[in-house]
Amino acid sequence: MMQAIGALERAISKLERNMATLEEAVTAAATAPPPPLMDREAARAALRSLDDLIAELRSAEPGDANRG
Repeated sequence: MMQAIGALERAISKLERNMATLEEAVTAAATAPPPPLMDREAARAALRSLDDLIAELRSAEPGDANRG
């Protein structure tokens, strides 16, 4: 379980870096950036939700009835 959580954390971190890099590239490459291809706020909310889920899983006690 901890390996899966670690893999999720690494994937989230990579996605966050990629989003930041993409935003910087779009801003630098054009005077008027094209309309976003994704809802950035929704993407950030999804990442925060995943972060919250990971924190919840980490805090769960071994043998907790809520764990699967």
